[in-house]
Amino acid sequence: MCAMKIYTRKGDKGETGLIGGTRVLKSALRVEAYGEVDELNAVLGWIRTKVVNETLRQDLLQIQRDLFAVGAQLADPRSESGTVQTGHIEQ
Repeated sequence: MCAMKIYTRKGDKGETGLIGGTRVLKSALRVEAYGEVDELNAVLGWIRTKVVNETLRQDLLQIQRDLFAVGAQLADPRSESGTVQTGHIEQ
């Protein structure tokens, strides 16, 4: 199978968008951080599918919820205070 290339005709100039449209360099620490948080969250989701202990599954779900909130705050340029509020994702 051959991968198809997609061109937007804009070029990203090494930038990516945050929540609200603010542009930052892809090399920015916050971009690296929310990418890592997202990957960890995905791995925990996969692990949850393999765990049979319901208590552990619920603990992992809560960790995922917290990581989701952290990732959202890292992607939001308005959250510069350094405080993190946890959120919830649906099961």
